[in-house]
Amino acid sequence: MKIALATIALLLCNTVMADVIQFDDGTTYTLAPNQQIYITNGQELYMSQVYNSGDVYFRKQQPWAERDYVPTATDDMEVGSHEWCQTYVPWSEGLTFNMITWQRYCDTNNDGVYDDLDT
Repeated sequence: MKIALATIALLLCNTVMADVIQFDDGTTYTLAPNQQIYITNGQELYMSQVYNSGDVYFRKQQPWAERDYVPTATDDMEVGSHEWCQTYVPWSEGLTFNMITWQRYCDTNNDGVYDDLDT
């Protein structure tokens, strides 16, 4: 019974969550529904095109340069400053470097909030 409930919960989570690619520079790209991507480690990628005559042509696929950018209230603040700690919303981005920084510099008493009890 527990396994069945866990499986159903996992399937529901997969249908609600969007696929997001996180790049090394901190930018992200959110995939559209049913969008497929191919990731390489710097190697060239080619797409094939088959014509009715039976000819097959390979064309070099250009890297996908599109990124999502969602401005936040903390963009112009120094990470870890008092103002940044007050403005940052914990877990809003998931587990990121900003979240770890917030836990380290802002939530010094590990109670999950930034308030007067933190040093």
